[in-house]
Amino acid sequence: MSFLQENPEVSYIAIVLASLVAAPFLQRLIGTILLRFTIRRAETVVDDLVVDALRPYRFVYAIPATLAYFLADWLSAYGYEVRLFSGLALVVIATETGIKVLSAAAAVIRHRAGEKGVSSTGFIDLLKILVVLFAIAVAAAITIDTDLLTLLGGLGAATAVAGFIFKDTLHSIFASMKIASWGLIREGDWIYVPSFNADGPVEHIGLYDIKVRNWDLTTSLIPTHRILEVANTNFASMQRDARARRIQETFLFDVTSVRLCDRELLDRLKAVTLIEDLVAAKIEALGDNDNPGYDPELATEVATNFELFTVYLDRYLRTRKDLNTKQRFVLIRTLAPTAHGIPLDIFAFVRKTDLIGFSNVQTSIFNHMLAMIGLFDLRLHQTAMEH
Repeated sequence: MSFLQENPEVSYIAIVLASLVAAPFLQRLIGTILLRFTIRRAETVVDDLVVDALRPYRFVYAIPATLAYFLADWLSAYGYEVRLFSGLALVVIATETGIKVLSAAAAVIRHRAGEKGVSSTGFIDLLKILVVLFAIAVAAAITIDTDLLTLLGGLGAATAVAGFIFKDTLHSIFASMKIASWGLIREGDWIYVPSFNADGPVEHIGLYDIKVRNWDLTTSLIPTHRILEVANTNFASMQRDARARRIQETFLFDVTSVRLCDRELLDRLKAVTLIEDLVAAKIEALGDNDNPGYDPELATEVATNFELFTVYLDRYLRTRKDLNTKQRFVLIRTLAPTAHGIPLDIFAFVRKTDLIGFSNVQTSIFNHMLAMIGLFDLRLHQTAMEH
């Protein structure tokens, strides 16, 4: 002990050099221990994500940097210089480690979210920026050899200038906070933003931009602060919450094909199982009269072919198992005739929300509908094409 007291410079150099020499071995030792730990716990992915993010474990060099900083008084002649370089080295190591820890946290959040996606990764980017800014403040305090609180207090006058310079960053911060707190957009959500030609799933939500992988495999980058300022559509509520995708189409029928059902048509429609009860009642109401159109009272009892077709289509849709008919409505609506025919609106909700599954169900419904139109002596309106 007396030697250490009498020769502080030599002791300082010996302690710092010894810690520097031991740091690489300690670095390998920690890596080996963590690797074995993650292998033994192969069923957990979280450990693997954290350990992988911390590689190559340079945080062990904080030990010699800390010793060099706090023992700098032993070198009275070069105390400021040693404290400066060791303090800056300690700040760099701490900043790198902090950013890696935050990256590991983001990876864990994404893993646990799974297919649901996350919207809080913008917060992680914000924390990284705060870590860097705090590190810069600490480095400045070490450089000018002053107290950190005193330095931060003196920066108040520069806040307005910094706010003007970094206004886009501040807008992005507020937008990220709003997106994360309200869960407006998550990674994995399918969004449509026409002003940025974005139409596809969100791959990444950052502080400054949102990356969208479009359906044609191109990539669109949307500034985070602009996503809340432009029109956009998020299909996540349809896919994740409602789990039903809407069919809404309008078919135009030729007005001249709509007529009261005579006996010949009703006899033909008796074979249609879904409306055989209704057709039987209409036949009974018709009686022996083959011309219901000449009897005003009888005409009100006998349905039109268009009316029977809408009833058939409604019942047909309700029998399909691939449509959500219990929690969602099925609606067949007739609108006022136009110059292009009689509009018939079809509303239904398909259980499958993916594009291929939804399109297959919709195609099946429309094909069946088109095939049955002729059985009811109806025609769709077709505008003559000019050659």
